Amino acid sequence: MAQARRRGRPRETGTDEAILDAARDLLLREGYARLSMEKVAVAAGVGKPTVYRRWPSKAALVADVARRSSTAATPDGEIPEPRPGDVVRTLVSWFRSHAQSVTDPDNAALVLALTAAAAASPQDAESLYLGSTREQHTTLVELLRAGIATGELRADTDVDAVVGALIGSSLYLLLTGRTAEAPERAEGSVRALLDGIRSPEAGAPG
Repeated sequence: MAQARRRGRPRETGTDEAILDAARDLLLREGYARLSMEKVAVAAGVGKPTVYRRWPSKAALVADVARRSSTAATPDGEIPEPRPGDVVRTLVSWFRSHAQSVTDPDNAALVLALTAAAAASPQDAESLYLGSTREQHTTLVELLRAGIATGELRADTDVDAVVGALIGSSLYLLLTGRTAEAPERAEGSVRALLDGIRSPEAGAPG
């Protein structure tokens, strides 16, 4: 029996990349408020319907721009696998590496543009935040849960609250123009925060 034909044409990776590149360039140059799907289509050399078939709204498109531009903290882009008893040290190292990424001018400018977009468009704020922080959020949650499982961190640790504080500290460094200090300050912030949730039985990390 012949297989049923799939509806619609498959998405072309090259077209997606062109649209995302155009949206990122426009976002950095003009900001979220002046960004439009029509401008993105023109800059990418495609029709506006082509953009809308892939992203239903400007917020959805920009969220994907943020997700694509988000710099992974580990060399291969994967979540590090800490050894038992070494979760806290791994978390400190991961966060320092992640903070290093904000020293790149384009990365810093993109995060600032997204922050301004979220403030200017409350209805899009959640999509923009999730788009720009999902990978970091997932990594931090898994590392913290690993720390709880190994007994390094307290069992009653509020994982979501800790992750929010860690990500917020990175945004603070950007908003206050302290990108050059980001790695050192981020490490200090994460160590201070972990002091409050480390299990009494666990030794201090190196």
